[in-house]
Amino acid sequence: MIMYIFIYGLLKCLSLLNKIPTSQDKERFFSRFFINMDNSTEDVQSDESSTAPCYNAYCLSDEDYINMVEQHVQPNAGEWILVVIFIILFIVGLVGNFLVCYAVIKNSQMRTVTNLFIMNLAIADFMVILICLPSSLLVDVSETWFFGEVMCKIFLYLQTVSVAVSVLTLSAISIERWYAICHPLSFKSTASRARNIILTIWLLSACVASPDLVTARTYRSLPIRYNHVKWLVSCRPSWSQRSQFIYQMFLFIALYLLPFCLMAFTYTRITLVLWREDIPGVNETAGGHRLMTENRNPNTNAQLQTRRKAAKMLITVVIVFGICNLPVHILNIVRYAKVSNNLNAISIFSLISRFLCYVNSAINPIIYNFMSAKFRKEFKSVCLCCVSPLEHEQQTQRPKSGGSYNISYSRTNCQTEQFTLISVKE
Repeated sequence: MIMYIFIYGLLKCLSLLNKIPTSQDKERFFSRFFINMDNSTEDVQSDESSTAPCYNAYCLSDEDYINMVEQHVQPNAGEWILVVIFIILFIVGLVGNFLVCYAVIKNSQMRTVTNLFIMNLAIADFMVILICLPSSLLVDVSETWFFGEVMCKIFLYLQTVSVAVSVLTLSAISIERWYAICHPLSFKSTASRARNIILTIWLLSACVASPDLVTARTYRSLPIRYNHVKWLVSCRPSWSQRSQFIYQMFLFIALYLLPFCLMAFTYTRITLVLWREDIPGVNETAGGHRLMTENRNPNTNAQLQTRRKAAKMLITVVIVFGICNLPVHILNIVRYAKVSNNLNAISIFSLISRFLCYVNSAINPIIYNFMSAKFRKEFKSVCLCCVSPLEHEQQTQRPKSGGSYNISYSRTNCQTEQFTLISVKE
């Protein structure tokens, strides 16, 4: 069911790009097609050319009017390229973020403090891909919310929660790395402390998103006579546009601007420390004297290279997150501030900004794969397990008399080892 709705929404998406009207045409269409439910008190209109009652903006019969609505929201046949792109994005996002969680949970050596935060980020991205991508895209292209008012509240709420969890997790990672590299003697990172921070992140995100849970409602754009028609239902906050604008500005400052100022500071300091090779607590002898680079222990150099690679990966994740999520914040501010009345431009910008959000949720596991040898090894191990499950199952082959036993067993990382035992004749 979700996949059907997802594919339909993608089909409608390209119809918007193929049939882009001017802003005047769009406004003229909406002024005729819809009845303003806030200003109208009657469902029946008079027709100048006929004495028969008119129940819609076109004075058509109910059947013709409903057919017109369905034609307005139905996609055309030339839209399969975008369908394939979004299906690939959907699958890559779900599989990639699942692999991140599986790798951290399955291998005890991967359960570092930073990786626990990365797993939390993967959970939030998984939620975005699974819950938000199909339904929000369908709403954007069909102008219809199909799932009722309860799901409307849940959808908007989880959408904001997942974004808040992502940005707060990235902020927590930057602070943890800053303390670990720049101030290693004044702060001790532990797994239990990381789990407490993650719990706090989810509770804080739930509080930040609570207005969506309270104010979200469904609204119908068609006349009351056509309440049985499923099309042209919107899901949006019920409070005033000014209140929504203030809330969006709060989200922009609290979940984008301030966290990125924080992360810019922490990663700048981390970069200076790592690339100047002046790590506190590492380049000092017992007497407090600094060691020259060539006199350092080889293990110290290896640790430095590892930290540099981890810093590069995390900085890349932050930059990608910033680029992909900035457009949606701009869109919300422009939409509720009424800066532009160009419906066509807003519609296209909305499609692009939401697409970038989902790209960000799907691309993080790809970044881990290319920039982290440990994650790459775990991903490869899991994939080998899935491709060749029979080779990694415990097997015992009983030989004939005088033969040998071939016993194979599998470790947790799916590397199979074999032992040969010489049997004893009976």
